[in-house]
Amino acid sequence: MSLSDVLGRRDTADFRRLSEIHRDGWGVSMYCGPGSRAKIWDVGHERSYHTTMAAYQDGQFEPLAEAPARSALWHLRWGSPGVPGILKNQQPFVLDGVSFIHNGHISSADGVSILDNPEFDVDQEILGEISKRSDSAIFFAVILRFMREGLKLPEAVRRGLAKLRETYPDSSYNCVAQDGSCMVAVRAVGSERTHAGIVDFYDDYGWTGQAKDYNAIRYRTIGGSGQDSGGDGIKGVVVASSGFRQRADEGWRDLANNHMLVISHATGDFDIQEL
Repeated sequence: MSLSDVLGRRDTADFRRLSEIHRDGWGVSMYCGPGSRAKIWDVGHERSYHTTMAAYQDGQFEPLAEAPARSALWHLRWGSPGVPGILKNQQPFVLDGVSFIHNGHISSADGVSILDNPEFDVDQEILGEISKRSDSAIFFAVILRFMREGLKLPEAVRRGLAKLRETYPDSSYNCVAQDGSCMVAVRAVGSERTHAGIVDFYDDYGWTGQAKDYNAIRYRTIGGSGQDSGGDGIKGVVVASSGFRQRADEGWRDLANNHMLVISHATGDFDIQEL
């Protein structure tokens, strides 16, 4: 299914319009079966696209939103303070057959970024393959180190989050990651209240009220129950942060804080685990 198939054209347009605020670039990473119509940068069955252009300005958004995939990560970037808006910092990050997106800023209670902490233990070789100028890249590098030690993606995410929280317990770690077998979506924030500066920024752009649930992660099932057929034999899950319409009567549910969704690519089945 494509992004437009999953969200519908109205909500896809609202998602794209959110890039008026999340305007520091955007990207998508897709896992596609053989014969897919998706024609992006191809690494096996994994395709990705990144740009520093805002999604609302980029003519590639519409054709990509119509490209079908077995699973995909879509990310509108609003860069962390002090993190440069270079192509290497555009998410989804892709390495070792794993894709990763993160919404949050990893810093101490007094606002010092993890990027300015030379004592934090991160594999510099892995980090160099991603980006040495992004706090989200450090998060991803920690996860990949556990995977290179033999852990599966869900446990690597769990262990990576625990490691980061030892030093930065109150940061936001909302993220989604996927490899060839599964997708993992995490809601893990130090505070569920939206920072006042984010609320003010949304208000300035005419998005009043949209930031109140900025730290939320929601999910909706596709197929299986018959509520949303998604096409013959299709079953799966849509996961999203806030920013476009996500109504309970349309099947959207909140993922509780400090919980993780693990979704099988093979079957579309999922379970919810406490972190």
